[in-house]
Amino acid sequence: MTMNVAQEIRKYVFQNYGNLISVGEARFDEKTKTWVAELQSDYPRIIHDDRSPSEKMLRFLSLRRLGTVRLGENLAVEATSRDECVKNLSSFLNMWQERAERIIVRASSDNLARINEAQWVLAKVGMIISNLSQKQVILESELESRPDRESEKIRRYLKLLEGLDLVRRVEEGYTYGNLFVELRNQAESLQEFKVAVLSLLIRERYSALRELFGIAQLEPFVHVDSCYYTPALEAERILYWTQDSIIDYYGELYG
Repeated sequence: MTMNVAQEIRKYVFQNYGNLISVGEARFDEKTKTWVAELQSDYPRIIHDDRSPSEKMLRFLSLRRLGTVRLGENLAVEATSRDECVKNLSSFLNMWQERAERIIVRASSDNLARINEAQWVLAKVGMIISNLSQKQVILESELESRPDRESEKIRRYLKLLEGLDLVRRVEEGYTYGNLFVELRNQAESLQEFKVAVLSLLIRERYSALRELFGIAQLEPFVHVDSCYYTPALEAERILYWTQDSIIDYYGELYG
């Protein structure tokens, strides 16, 4: 690639996208006979630590594939629009936040399963566990005897549990699966067994609970934890934050 091409691409990027967006090394596309460079960003994050004396750190998130710039004959430019580039940047930042939340859910599912909100909103799962512990089979006739809306909800939970090998379909209805037996043998009480099942369900199917079942009661707990964990993940160290700092960052992230 000639120096002239590299300079023209960098000049275009600076003039049209600002200083948060940079450009990778260009390659020549034989098919289109154009030079193609990828838009990217080393996005700055300022992270503070409330220890005395307070400290601020600058870290960067490496974001790639935000768009492209093509340079053709006579230095004609065809590029991803600035608005689209900003949209892609925002999407990557959201994906980073969601990744942190997924890590939190997997790491803290036991604690989430013990809170009252989780046990209340997943009461139907608790009912399934109790029924199978007592009589080993939930009969199809029992499901059909319930109101349609309730029956449908229970069936959806049974399907979710079936995917985790906690229950399995039999001719007369549903019975316990292999993982159900394993967790029951490990638990010292029925209540601890319920917590273990809810923990597994939250850890492995949190997205389904939120998106398919409309369960949002656990989100505030996950969001509060992410307000600390995300900056700590970016800083790659343990941080000390006051309650006020967490509240302020919660408002910034989630409104």
